[in-house]
Amino acid sequence: MDEQQVDSELPDSRPARQGGPWKLILVVVVITLIGVWLVPSDEPDPADTAGDVAPSLLDLPPTAAGGKPALPDALQEPLVDTRPGARARALIADMRASGEVQLDTIFDAAERAQQDGELDDAYLLYFFAAREGHAGAALTLGSQADPANRDAAAGLFDTPDLTQAHKWYQVAANNGDPEGRKRLSDLRQRVEALAADGDPQARRIALQWR
Repeated sequence: MDEQQVDSELPDSRPARQGGPWKLILVVVVITLIGVWLVPSDEPDPADTAGDVAPSLLDLPPTAAGGKPALPDALQEPLVDTRPGARARALIADMRASGEVQLDTIFDAAERAQQDGELDDAYLLYFFAAREGHAGAALTLGSQADPANRDAAAGLFDTPDLTQAHKWYQVAANNGDPEGRKRLSDLRQRVEALAADGDPQARRIALQWR
């Protein structure tokens, strides 16, 4: 066999190319995906967990009377005012709501509150009554601020305040209280005497009153 014939026969004698493992790998991947898809999920069905969720206020049963949603007990309880003077504010609010504000009743409540040591309530009640024209309440506030008449043990003011004393004596006097007029005049004489002696605070106060 010559050399040309050998070269022409060599290509026909080569073995056929093998397909390799790729087809097998592809089959395994497809089977794995099908298996994952068929396996049930561990996540609970929303319908099964509906009972674990806190109910909305819109889902609460209606009341027997009005047919409106019944609120939880915690939402039905009224808020409690724990601030100083809460009782005084409550009394004033009740009177305003009733449409009849009784200043004498408020003044009596202020005196009782002061006797019981409830000074925040007492001050608010005196202040409200005096502002509304109660001469006795205004006289009390003036006396509590006046250094010549205040009760330091049960006073409504931490320190004497001549300006506050003058203010409330003036209110009492304007509402026809003779004691208020007398104390107002006496207070002015004391302050003017101090101012004449060179007291700088008395001078400033005297200028405010002119």
